[in-house]
Amino acid sequence: MYFERKVSFGNLLTKTVLLIIIINTLFFFLQLTFKNLTPILALYTKDVFPYRIYTLFTYSILHGSLSHLLFNMLSLYFFGGSLQIYLGVRRFLIIYIFSAISGGLFSLFFVKGFWVVGASASVLGVLTAYSIYFPNSKVFLFFLIPLPVRHFIYLLVALSIYFSVFGGGGNIAHLSHLGGIAFAFIYCNKLWRIKRFWEEIKYRIRRRKFQRLK
Repeated sequence: MYFERKVSFGNLLTKTVLLIIIINTLFFFLQLTFKNLTPILALYTKDVFPYRIYTLFTYSILHGSLSHLLFNMLSLYFFGGSLQIYLGVRRFLIIYIFSAISGGLFSLFFVKGFWVVGASASVLGVLTAYSIYFPNSKVFLFFLIPLPVRHFIYLLVALSIYFSVFGGGGNIAHLSHLGGIAFAFIYCNKLWRIKRFWEEIKYRIRRRKFQRLK
């Protein structure tokens, strides 16, 4: 049986989530100590294949600043534990790891060469999965405005698409964010199963028609 532990200041902290937080924190301090570590592990969008293909994941264990690290790890803490308990370790890690890889692949669509670091794609993959399995949960936008978590994801997608197309948005890898969200959405909804997906669409259409008739 898998046991989880509650901490006093918030949500569930599982061993898996704690390990991920420790790894990210450790590599952040290694970055500060060994300056050549970042160029080795970070994703440079114009230099990936074939010799730096590993950076499609390793970029996600690096961070550009302490605030970047804290924001990602706090987000993972608040949502990751509950999701992992619900899905199990294997499925949770599939979402976390492959959201990072998907974020890396989406980043390759940058026209110019950019350096990309951060666990944001993984964390947003976790948050997207959380919004699918716990759609009525709420987050606080700007720590003040309560917002259903799925609406928060819609907002992030809209902003990421806008800034990816028109530019701006600060020094943020918006395409990487979209990649993490996209993988989690496809994985959690099993969209690769075309027949099942089509049957689900037809079921939802029929259900809406029935609700209108009522």
